[in-house]
Amino acid sequence: MQIKEIIEATNGQLLSGDMEYDVNGFTQDTRKIESGNMYIPLVGENADGHQYIAQAFNLGASSIITAHKVHYPDKNVILVKDTLQAMSDMAKYLRMHRQVKVVGITGSVGKTSTKDMIYSVVSTKYKTLKTLGNYNNHIGLPLTILRLQNEEVMILEMGMNHLGEIEHLTQIALPDVAAITNIGTAHIGELGSREKILQAKMEIVNGLKSDGTLVINDDNDMLHTVNSKNYHMLRVGQNEDCDLKAINVELRLEDSYFDIDYQGQRYHVHVPVSGEHFVYNALIAIAIGLSLDIDMDLCVAGVEHFELTKNRMDMIELKENIKVIDGTYNANLDSMKSSLAVLAQYPKRKIAVLADMLELGEYEQALHEEVGSYVVEKNIDELLCVGEASCYIVEKAQSLGLKNAYHFEDNQALMTYLDEMLEPEDTILIKGSNGMHLKEVVEHLKERV
Repeated sequence: MQIKEIIEATNGQLLSGDMEYDVNGFTQDTRKIESGNMYIPLVGENADGHQYIAQAFNLGASSIITAHKVHYPDKNVILVKDTLQAMSDMAKYLRMHRQVKVVGITGSVGKTSTKDMIYSVVSTKYKTLKTLGNYNNHIGLPLTILRLQNEEVMILEMGMNHLGEIEHLTQIALPDVAAITNIGTAHIGELGSREKILQAKMEIVNGLKSDGTLVINDDNDMLHTVNSKNYHMLRVGQNEDCDLKAINVELRLEDSYFDIDYQGQRYHVHVPVSGEHFVYNALIAIAIGLSLDIDMDLCVAGVEHFELTKNRMDMIELKENIKVIDGTYNANLDSMKSSLAVLAQYPKRKIAVLADMLELGEYEQALHEEVGSYVVEKNIDELLCVGEASCYIVEKAQSLGLKNAYHFEDNQALMTYLDEMLEPEDTILIKGSNGMHLKEVVEHLKERV
């Protein structure tokens, strides 16, 4: 992106530098600066990035945008009113002035794994850029777009905690294709109801191109109600009315299979991970691939070869064939149930180590109790919980007859118990919101390798 484009995008003032200079990369983190990059000093709660401008130049940065007048006559320096807004403006300008298709994805759960599967499908035909990790907010999404080089498709994940956040992101990304994985209960404490969550997720279509496509999981009760003539809709799932319908679904320990009838031909799809939620992810990825003119055969091959982002349901093998399913990245009702359904398939003793789901507000007790009921429904052998709200999981499971259901004061007490009770061929699911720090339990168990 040239300096003159950045000035046009931000309505900035060139204090020094070369209008024709072509910036080769952007970062707000001085630790990631490479020679020729533009440093973007953002102002946060605890630090002001403007304090690190000199350091950025010393590390090889060629250019900066800045909200303060600074004097570096041998560098490209652009004065803007607000660096965060300028970063969004740069990203939107780049998106609008480059020949690239954009896929936007949101949902209560499964955004990252679906993004990974879409990437695997789309990259069978096109040079593709995707959101790294969980760079899905007002900072991460613009930074992802600013990584664009010569890719033909961008896959952008969009997250939110409140109304209006996806509206902001979609107006930067302007997707050609949008997808909503599901409407669950994540952030229900902030938004107040699933209807409000649907409203927040549906903001993604406000930036959708006029001839764009919305892909939805039609089996989700809330998404099933969505109808519009303002854009093309593709419904996927196992419902009769779906445009892409999965039939003959077979869930195995390590992978999943299903069939699709499409244009008079049946296709057999292999998903290299287990769980019904991954079947829906695959359907969404295939629908997006087809909307981008990718042949069904390539879409199916893309699903088969997809790789999950690290820390999303990692399987860890310990000594004595003990398996640990690491679901510690985050948790809400839907992801808890999906993970427990995967655990339930294992033949030997099944142990669920669960912690609190956060940000549930007035729904906290009811949703934790629902997890407890599901633990019993899936015939989990042992339930171990930690965290204040997880008491509701234990109490509900005990009331439904699960004797081996225990609550622990802290992670240390839990780990001590695990050390004493683990047996060969056990399978352990460890899952809770990231703020519950269950990762330390996983790391403790890994020391047994």
